Amino acid sequence: MGKRGPKPKYTNVACPNEDCEYYDLTGKGNVIANGTYQIKGKRIRKYICRECGRVFCDRTNTFYYDMRKEESIVMLALKMSIKGMSIEAIADVLEIQPITVSNWISRAAEQCDNVHQEKVKDLNIPKVEMDELWTIVGKKVVPSTANFVDDDGSWLWVSFAPHFRLIIDFTIGPRKQYVANRLVELTDKCLSGLKPLFVTDGLRFYSEALLQKYGKWVEFPRTGKRGRPKIPKLVPDKDLRYAQIIKEREGGKLQRVEKKIVFGKNIEQKEISTSLIERQNLTFRQDNNRISRKTLGFSKKLECLYGQIRLYCTYFNFCREHAGLVQNDKDGVKHKRTPAQQSGIAEKKWTLRELLKFKCSKTPTN
Repeated sequence: MGKRGPKPKYTNVACPNEDCEYYDLTGKGNVIANGTYQIKGKRIRKYICRECGRVFCDRTNTFYYDMRKEESIVMLALKMSIKGMSIEAIADVLEIQPITVSNWISRAAEQCDNVHQEKVKDLNIPKVEMDELWTIVGKKVVPSTANFVDDDGSWLWVSFAPHFRLIIDFTIGPRKQYVANRLVELTDKCLSGLKPLFVTDGLRFYSEALLQKYGKWVEFPRTGKRGRPKIPKLVPDKDLRYAQIIKEREGGKLQRVEKKIVFGKNIEQKEISTSLIERQNLTFRQDNNRISRKTLGFSKKLECLYGQIRLYCTYFNFCREHAGLVQNDKDGVKHKRTPAQQSGIAEKKWTLRELLKFKCSKTPTN
C-alpha cells in the first residue's frame, strides 16, 4: 500500500516476464503502479507485477524501449523511410549515422511483425489475389521476366484482399515452388475457416501450392485384377475455388487475355481479375525506391528489404487512408477509411506512434 492509499491496478497491462504465471495475460489484477520517470521531456509510467516482482514501464516490449533519441526525430526518420527515401538520404537530412537509421527500421519492422501476427487474423474475405513482382537485392541483375518460368532472382510475392484493399501478407524469394507454398501458408494463417476465391496469373506454382495446402489424398480400392494398383491421387477440396487470368504478349504488347477456372465451380467471369493487386504493385514501386524498376536505391541485403516492406505494409494497412475506401457518416459526409478499418481489424485510423506503441497481450477467457 502506498502512502496515499492502495496503488491502482492496471487490468489492461500484462507482465512481460516469461517466467511469471501471468506472463502476457491482462485482466488478472497483478499489475500495479510503481511511480513514473521522465525522459526527453516525457513522463513514463512504471509498473510492478505483484506475482513475480518484475518492474517494467510503458515502453517495455515496444519499439520505444531504451530509445535514447528524441521521439520526434525517430518518427520523422521512419516516415521518410516509408515515403521511399534511402537510408543515406535520411541520415544526411537528420544529421545522424546511417547505421542508426537502419537499426530504427529493423526495430520498427520487428514491432510491425508483432502487430501483424496479433491483428491480421481470422479474416472473412470473399476473394484473395496473389501476384509477384521482381526486385533487385545485392547486385543489380534484373531477374528474368519471361512468362511463367523459374527464376533465381529476387521476387516480392504478395497476397491481397481487393474488397478491403488489405495487404494480407508477403514473402521474398526466387520464383520457385517452395516460395509459392510459403505465401499460401502465410495467407492461410490470416484467414478464417471460410475459403475465399483465389485468383492469380498463369504461374503454375500457385495451383500446386493451393493443392498441397487444401487438397486431400484419395486412395483407390484394389480391383483384384492383374497389375499394379492405382496410386493415390491428390485432389482439391470441394470448397476450394481457384482461377487464373492468363495474359499473352508479343513484342511487349498485350495480345490476348484468357480467364481459366482451375478448381471449383460457381465462379463468375467478372470475378476472375487481378487488376487491383496489379494496381497495388504500382503503388509499391511508386512509394518504395528499393523496388522501383530503374533505380540505384535497391537493397544490398535481403533483411533490409524485408524490414522496409514490413514497415510499409503495416503502415499501409493501419495508418494510411485509401481513396477507394469511402464511407458516409450519419450526416452524409464522406470519410476515407484504412484497409484495417474496412476489414474490421481496427476501429479507427492509427497513427504511426500508436502502431509502434501497440502491445500484443492475451486476454484470459475465464
